[in-house]
Amino acid sequence: MTYSNLLFASVILPISVLAAMFDRSAEYKNLILCVTSLLFVIWGKAFAAAAIFLSVIVDFVLAIAAEGSLKRSKQSAAVFMVIDFLFNAGLFVWLTHNELFASDSSLHLRSALIPVGVGFYTLKNFSYVYDVYSGRIKAERNIFCLLTYGMSYPFLLAGPVVRYGDVEPQIRKRGTDLSKISSGLSSFALGFAKVTLVVPVLTKLANAGLDPKEPTLIGAWAGMIAFFGAAYFSFAGLSDMGAGCARMNGFDCEVNYRPITAKHMVGGLVNSYNTSMAGFFRDICGKGGAAFLLTAVFGLIGAGFYAQSKFAMAMGAVIALLLMIENLLSYEAIEKIPTVLKVPVLFVIAMLTFSAFAFGSFGEWKSWLGCLMGRGTLYQLSKAVKYIIINNCWLLLIALISVTPIGRGINGALTAYGEKSPKAYGRVRTLKTLLTALLLIVTFIIAAAETAGA
Repeated sequence: MTYSNLLFASVILPISVLAAMFDRSAEYKNLILCVTSLLFVIWGKAFAAAAIFLSVIVDFVLAIAAEGSLKRSKQSAAVFMVIDFLFNAGLFVWLTHNELFASDSSLHLRSALIPVGVGFYTLKNFSYVYDVYSGRIKAERNIFCLLTYGMSYPFLLAGPVVRYGDVEPQIRKRGTDLSKISSGLSSFALGFAKVTLVVPVLTKLANAGLDPKEPTLIGAWAGMIAFFGAAYFSFAGLSDMGAGCARMNGFDCEVNYRPITAKHMVGGLVNSYNTSMAGFFRDICGKGGAAFLLTAVFGLIGAGFYAQSKFAMAMGAVIALLLMIENLLSYEAIEKIPTVLKVPVLFVIAMLTFSAFAFGSFGEWKSWLGCLMGRGTLYQLSKAVKYIIINNCWLLLIALISVTPIGRGINGALTAYGEKSPKAYGRVRTLKTLLTALLLIVTFIIAAAETAGA
């Protein structure tokens, strides 16, 4: 099950939030969260729920063992840390190859979303044992607290890689009020709309534009841009929903993505998708190692569950090399380059490298590059691409504005206006509430229609 599943959005989430308000104690809230999270996981496959429960127990035991070994030597504690890493790596491989998830090689992003979620989950588990090993936190002795951390549905799918030391005080003491529920619901509605409304349109546009049976000049450009957009809105949408669910359940956690800018070139592009994961890798192996490790992880996920090609894995290594070079040059030097130069350079690099994850072979990628320059195309625009663009022009325009400085400027202007007076603040709150309600209603209707038609 994912956050965009109608059963979760209309039944499990409301029950979880409302039931938690009947008692102020954190123990009660944790119990409700664990039970509803168990339902969330079991709906996919029962064995997945058992695996997740087992993984928490293993992390619990190994963290205590690592902490005890630290009194003797760092090397002996490292043994338990490595065992935990191997266990979670094995769990990731097993879950993603045990017929739990779709694994088609088309441009349908949904086939890659849950494997990436499993990657976030297993890395989060490992981060707990690693933080105990590194002395950042003490090992948890209350298994119920660790179960809340390990099984809570807000932290299962979209990241961020929540460190136990950051969230532990909230597990033991937190409150839920109307302000948090309102803020969380707004975040959830925004993410729900991104995944349900925007991503399917961008996926259709990518499939039509990059269709090898009907290559066109405009289709090659529009299809690849749509491919990038579908990936970004998928992860951003799930992250928004996860953060919203966390807030409605009384947690405060960071969002796992940030607006794409040319400030840090390729490093900024990669980190925009996986902010918290990049931070964790940076703690482990420094800036250069973090860049390589982050790209390697997502390169393997993309190649294994999306493109399923050795070519995509090779291009992932090229991206990692570019990130290593950037770190050697230092981002301070890169920031001195004028933005007017960085934007086109970054665009070209992204089109030449990240585009590999859209294809299954070097031949397909090479053919697409030819189409970009008008080679091997009979005409400029296919009927399928034209139909999708015309029928979804307003949605595509809103999506484009939302990821540009224009969207951030509009939000900043509303915030500034709301700070002028209590009356202005009330108007802004009313407007945002109405927009959130409208967005939820439209998204639910479309999601229900798609479910009924499936």
